[in-house]
Amino acid sequence: MKSILLTVCLIMVSFSNQQPLGADVNQKKTSDSSFTGVYAASLTPMHDDFSCNCEELANHCNDLMHRGCRGIVLFGTTGEGPSFSVAEREDAVKDLIKLGVDPQKLIIGISCTAIDDAVKLASTAMDQNCSAVLIAPPFFYKNVDDAGVVAFYREIIKRVGRSDLKILLYHIPQYSGVPITLNIIKILRAEFPDNVIGIKESEGNLPFTKEILSTFPGFKVFAGNELQISQAVQSGAAGGISGIVNAYPELICSLYEYGKDQQKPNNNEIAQAVVRSIISYPIFPAIKNIVERQKGVAWHVLRPPLTPLDETQSQALIERLRTVQQ
Repeated sequence: MKSILLTVCLIMVSFSNQQPLGADVNQKKTSDSSFTGVYAASLTPMHDDFSCNCEELANHCNDLMHRGCRGIVLFGTTGEGPSFSVAEREDAVKDLIKLGVDPQKLIIGISCTAIDDAVKLASTAMDQNCSAVLIAPPFFYKNVDDAGVVAFYREIIKRVGRSDLKILLYHIPQYSGVPITLNIIKILRAEFPDNVIGIKESEGNLPFTKEILSTFPGFKVFAGNELQISQAVQSGAAGGISGIVNAYPELICSLYEYGKDQQKPNNNEIAQAVVRSIISYPIFPAIKNIVERQKGVAWHVLRPPLTPLDETQSQALIERLRTVQQ
């Protein structure tokens, strides 16, 4: 297998001519057609007191976009969103925009069981001119029917009351315990075609991804599994929303490029070696561990109940990644 290190360096060169993305809060809202490519499900760097390190996060977001990411998803699963209060998430979004992150490149993750909390976050996202929100279904009660999930989203949309609200549904049943079914998509699309524009499929269920694409032409489907981005895009998906892209932006973005054009380099074998190495450890601590080593800045802090890798795990992960690069 080719050296991953050499290949990643070559991928980096291909993105080196891209210009940094600055903020312009007065620009027009992102059109539905603009939701394509790879979005980073950003990690959230924290101080030792567990507060968000907004300066480091702003730098990280702009660096990822400069290196190929189309935009950033804040406070999703990778970003430990459910561990932050609504007020903390609102303040962080506002601070990032003040620090120069383009709000039109931001999708705000919303994982709330209370409708009022979801409405508050969605309204703040719209007030700050963010491009969209990624809303998980209510996740405390299990075995709920489709009507209940639809009612949750319907009430959020009605209470926000904004025609420019763009929603990506969040299918991640391994965490939420509540799937987004084809029936849920059908009902919400029929009632709110201008608001409910897409879905992040994070179960890693490629047949389901293809079924969504064939059933709802034009619906923006984003693969959450890095190893399915190329296949999903070849089938018509809009792109991917990735956590591992925090550490390997050029590599993961190249998977989207190959999906769009098979004349581009196919780096799926290399990506598979990297992804398999990372997911053999607790994934969010592992990605933070790698980013900390890459940046030389403290990134290992996670909010309880998540905990950092211990030194043995950290050394083993780095050695495994070093091995697959040979």
